[in-house]
Amino acid sequence: MISATILKKDASMTSSIGHHLQREAITSGITNALINGLIAWLLLRGGPALGWSGRSSFVVDLFATAFILPFIVALIVIPLQRAAQRKGKLPALTLKGDSLLAAMVRRLPRSLALCALGFGLLGALVFAPVALVLLASAGVTSINPLPYAMFKGLWAGAVAAVLVIPMIIYALEGAERPTVKV
Repeated sequence: MISATILKKDASMTSSIGHHLQREAITSGITNALINGLIAWLLLRGGPALGWSGRSSFVVDLFATAFILPFIVALIVIPLQRAAQRKGKLPALTLKGDSLLAAMVRRLPRSLALCALGFGLLGALVFAPVALVLLASAGVTSINPLPYAMFKGLWAGAVAAVLVIPMIIYALEGAERPTVKV
């Protein structure tokens, strides 16, 4: 949950935003876990085990997903959150302090397309390597389609759940609309 040290708001509003972020992270995580796991299973079922290289490489798949997933989620989430904010359902936020989250959100371009590109690059540079390190440290040399689809679904859900929080804060931060209580 977002703490009061990050947002300049009263305690009730910080709590309300925190609950909104938590609900959106859970929703995005579960939705993306199910969708990505199902897509992986449908595309890979009946195929060979995936390995570190070759035609059936999970490395390429994870990097592609780590870029495409946050890119698409940003293109969906940011406009939806901004629309809710314009309708008065969500407040404008002002970040304070020098937290990693605040620094990241402040450095994102104001263009939606460029911001989505930034989230995609973040996904590819951070989340794909983390997944590959997890697989390597588990001693995975190859993985059958069903366990891979399950792993990929859980991993994609975690990526979406984590990244939707800065996406929402980006959408609401510095908005020109006056602050409203939720």
